[in-house]
Amino acid sequence: MNIIIVGIGKLGEYLTKSLVREGENVTLIDEDFSLNKDLINNEDVKYITGNALDSNVLLESGVSECDLIICVMDSDEKNILCSLLAKKLGAKNTIARIRSIVYSNSINILKEELDLSMIINPEQLTALSIAESLSIPSALNATSFLKGRLQMISLKIKEDSNLKGKTINDLVKKHNLNVVFCGIERHNSITVPTGNTKINIGDKISVAGTIKDINEFLTFANLIDNKTKKVMIAGGSSTAVYLAKNLIDMNIKVKIIEVSLERCKELSELLPKALIINADVSDQNVLYEEGFENCDAFISLTNIDEENIVYSMFASIKNIPKIITKVNHIDLKGIVEKANIDTVIAPHKIATNQIVKYVRAMKDSKKSSCEAIYKFDNDNFEAQEFNIKNDFKKINKKIKDINIKKDILIVALQRGKNLIMANGNEKILLNDTIVVIDSNNLIRDINDILE
Repeated sequence: MNIIIVGIGKLGEYLTKSLVREGENVTLIDEDFSLNKDLINNEDVKYITGNALDSNVLLESGVSECDLIICVMDSDEKNILCSLLAKKLGAKNTIARIRSIVYSNSINILKEELDLSMIINPEQLTALSIAESLSIPSALNATSFLKGRLQMISLKIKEDSNLKGKTINDLVKKHNLNVVFCGIERHNSITVPTGNTKINIGDKISVAGTIKDINEFLTFANLIDNKTKKVMIAGGSSTAVYLAKNLIDMNIKVKIIEVSLERCKELSELLPKALIINADVSDQNVLYEEGFENCDAFISLTNIDEENIVYSMFASIKNIPKIITKVNHIDLKGIVEKANIDTVIAPHKIATNQIVKYVRAMKDSKKSSCEAIYKFDNDNFEAQEFNIKNDFKKINKKIKDINIKKDILIVALQRGKNLIMANGNEKILLNDTIVVIDSNNLIRDINDILE
C-alpha cells in the first residue's frame, strides 16, 4: 500500500520504521528532517520537505493516489486540517492524532464529520494500558484479547518464585495449571518455549489464560498481591489525567504531584476526586510528606525520560510494590532494565500497534483480518488476533494436523461465546477468532503461520 506519514516526531519515526518492516510504500512529509538522517537515508522511504497544509506539497507526495495518510504533527488542529485537506484531494483513508482532553467529548463527531478512518490518542491508549497493568499488580504488563476473555500477562522470575527450576511440562501437567506459556525473554532474546523449557531466575515469562486460570496460576506462583488502592503519579500530563479518571472509576485513590501551580489549578478542575499536590517530585521530603512509602503504585509520567527513570529508581530502592515508568526513547530501555525498573510504557509504541493493526486489516476485508496486536519488548515478537474466514487453507483441520512454522504458537480460540485454550485435538472452524504468537515478525496473513 501507498502510505503517507505527516510529521516526523517520536511517533512518526517509530511508525515509519514499523510500516517499512510491514513492506508498505512510505512517503514522509515534514518541514525539517535534520534530526532524522537515518530515515531519509533509507532507500525504502521517500521524503518531501514542506508544509503538509499546502495542497501543492500534498499533491507532490501523491496524496490523490495514496491508500492512507497518517497525520501526526505536533498540533491537533494541524492534524485535523491536514486530514480534511488530504481527503478532499483524494486520499482513500485518513488517520489523525488528536490528543487534547478538550476534544475528548467530541471525538466521535469529529471522526464522522471529517470522514476520518481512525483517531489515535497515544496518551489515552497509554493510560488504558497502565490501568490494565494495575489491575494485576504482580504483572509487569497485562493486556487482553478476545473482547477481554483472554488475559496475557508478563512476569519476572525472582529468587523466591515457585516457578524457578521447573519445566513448562512440570507446571502444566504435574501442577495442572491451565495457562499457555507464550514467551520467555532471557538474555535480551525472546522465544516461544517448549514443554522441556526450564524457567530460570531473571526470566521474563508471558502467559495467557482466562481470568480465573490466570488467578490460579498467580496463586500457585505465590504472586497474588493486595489490590491496588493508592497510586501516586509524578507529573500532571495529559496521560496522567486520562489515567487518573480510569483509576478513580476503579475506586483507586489518586494523588498527582505537579510542579506547575497553573497546571495544578487545571488538574483540580479536571479531576475533582483526585488529590493534586503542587510540589517538586525531586524533593524527597515532599514524597515522604505525601505518603510515598505507603502507596501501592508509583507511576512516573513527566515529559522527561531521564526524570522518570530517576524517580522510578528511587521508588525501587524504597520497595514500592508497583512501579511504572513512561519512556519515549526506546534506546533508553537498556538503562531502565539496569535500574531495576520492570514495567516500562512507550506511548508511541502503543499507538503504532493500533495503526499497524488497522493497516493489516484494511488490505483485504474479505480475508481473515487482524483484530488486535500486542508487541512484546522485542518488536519482532508479537501476539495477533485473527478472525477466520474462507481464505484460511486449513479450515476444519485439527491443530495437531496443521503443519505450523517453528516459533509460532496458537494460544486460544473463541467460538461464539466460548473461549477454548488451544490443544492439538481442537479444530479451527470458519468464523472462529484465534490468538497466535509469532516470534519472528512473520505473520501478515493468517496463512503465514503454515509451513
